[in-house]
This record gives sequence, C-alpha cells and structure tokens, in this order.
Amino acid sequence: MEQTDKLVIRNLILCTALGVILSRFSIGSVLMTVPALLVCYRVRQNSIKIASFSVMLLGVGVWTLIGNRMLLGTEYAPLILFSMYLPFILIVGSAVWAVSSSYSKSSMRKFFWACIPVFIAGLAFSLYFASDASKTVRDAMVQTVLLFFPEEMLSSEMTSAVRMIVDGDVMRLIFAPAGILLLAIPIVISDVNLHRFDEEWQYDFANMKLPDGYVWVFFVSWIAALVCRVVKSVPVMVHTIAWSVALSMTVLYFVVGVSILMAFMRKRTAVMTAGKVVFMVAFACFIPGINFAVFLILPLLGVLETWVKLR
Repeated sequence: MEQTDKLVIRNLILCTALGVILSRFSIGSVLMTVPALLVCYRVRQNSIKIASFSVMLLGVGVWTLIGNRMLLGTEYAPLILFSMYLPFILIVGSAVWAVSSSYSKSSMRKFFWACIPVFIAGLAFSLYFASDASKTVRDAMVQTVLLFFPEEMLSSEMTSAVRMIVDGDVMRLIFAPAGILLLAIPIVISDVNLHRFDEEWQYDFANMKLPDGYVWVFFVSWIAALVCRVVKSVPVMVHTIAWSVALSMTVLYFVVGVSILMAFMRKRTAVMTAGKVVFMVAFACFIPGINFAVFLILPLLGVLETWVKLR
C-alpha cells in the first residue's frame, strides 16, 4: 500500500470517528457523514468505503443503545429505533452515494440510488406509525414535545394541537420525503466543496434529470394520494404508501428544479456555481411566502421539462 493510500485511510478512520461524535449533537447529526464523504472521494476500494460507513453505523447504534438502555425491555423500546432513524438514513444513503461514485458520474443517478434505502426505511417507519402498535410510542412523543414548552404555555388546546400533529398525517407521512431531503444536505455540501473548481461537474449539476418515464410515477402517485384524501374508506396503510410515494417523487423533482435553476443562471453568467445556487434556494426556503413558491415552482419545472425543453 502506498504512503498516500495509508494517509487517506487514516483520515477516513478519523472522519468515521468524527461522524459518530457529530451524531450526538442536534445540528451536527445532519452533517455527520460530510467528513467521510469528503475523504471517500479519494478512496479507490469500495470495500474500504463500506467498512467505514458500517463502523460509523455500528458506533452510532452502540452509543444510542447505551444512552437509552433504560428503555430496553419496556414498551417504549421502539423509541430507540426512532432515535436511530436520522443517522441510519444518512449513513446508509451516504454509503450508497460513495460506492456508486465508482460506477457513475451522473449526480442524479447516484442520488436516486442513494434515495432507495432511505425511502424504504422512511416508508417502514410511516407504516409502523400508522398502525395501532405505535400508540404507546406516539403518546411518549407527545409528552416529550410538551416538555419543550414553558409551563405557563401548557393548556388543553396546546396538548390537543401537539396530539393532532403526532397522530395526524404530518408526522406519519414525513419520514420518507424528509429523509430524502435531509440526505441531500451532506451530499451537496461535500460535492460542492470537492468540485467547486470542476467545470465538468458544474455542467453535470446544471443538467441533472430523471428519466422521462418517472413523471408517470409522479402523476399516478399524486392522483392516488388525492383519491385517498377524498375517499375516507381507503385503508390507512394504502393512504400512507400513496402519500409517501407522491411526496418523495416531489422531492426528487425539486432537486431537478434546482438543477434547472442552475442552468438558467449559468446562461446569464458563467461564474454562477452550484454552491451559490444551492445557498440561494436554501435561504429562500426560510422566507415566509417565498418558500411556498420555491417548493411549488421548482418541482413543477422538473416535471414540465419532460415535454418542454428548458435547458
């Protein structure tokens, strides 16, 4: 093994340990895979990449079990799995992204592959949340959320509002689409830093696109979701699957919409980079009123490009 390879592997070991540490912080948990993704780009063997993310997942899992050992053997034990949801999707999704980099240069194709295990995990959590077996967990989550409010703010109306969010569609349907959106954060941060001077990568980012046939999955899932909303007799499991697929496809087309926006801006000025566009979109998502337009227009641009040449 060359000296350079040894240095890269040593850095990957350090980044793996750093990822486990970051998982213990609320904000850092979203960025826990960024250091490993930055180093994995220089690792040639996929087996080493897989080993790194496997060790990170094991470390986070053991640390989570130790921190929640009082729940083991109780009816609240499923809460441990919920606390593992975010690190699980980030680590597994990032691992798929890192490994697929050896087989494809297309950012959209790699991101789609990385989203598959995230969607499956999110759908599994959503289906569990929709079942009666999760009632104890939902009750515990309501009590946990209420602890964050000052005592003078607690009232029957506040409790009912929190209960409605936890027991309603918001909490049940958010796992898969939110997981895909959260996975995009470390991937974009790492790739923007790795390829900020790479014109070929900038071109690829500005031309990301889903296969044309996927637009029918988008339309069919949304029609099914709206039917489930209108027809009250539809089983809750079918309702959950339809909305999870529809919202997840919307997130994917949102990513395509960001790419189209990047292409528009690069036509006006070549100095516009993916990092600047992503920052502008992220900033707009936090502005009331504008954020609604962003979440509506960008996915529609991605869908519209199936028939209208926008780039």
